[in-house]
Amino acid sequence: MEVFLIMPTSPEDRAKLSYELAKFHAEQALKMVQKLPWSTEQKLALIDAVVEHRKQDNNEKKQTTSKALK
Repeated sequence: MEVFLIMPTSPEDRAKLSYELAKFHAEQALKMVQKLPWSTEQKLALIDAVVEHRKQDNNEKKQTTSKALK
């Protein structure tokens, strides 16, 4: 099977595609969490942990990038 993708060329269109993909991914993650046989408190704790983990990842990437630029 061959698949051809035509990617956006303008920065605005690339940003829009990135936003839409992130939105889709977030919606799918939410659906998965909602299906878990856990209490609401457990689901919220999971989401909080994921958000905190992503914040830490982003901070580490920023620090690595700023060190590389120096």
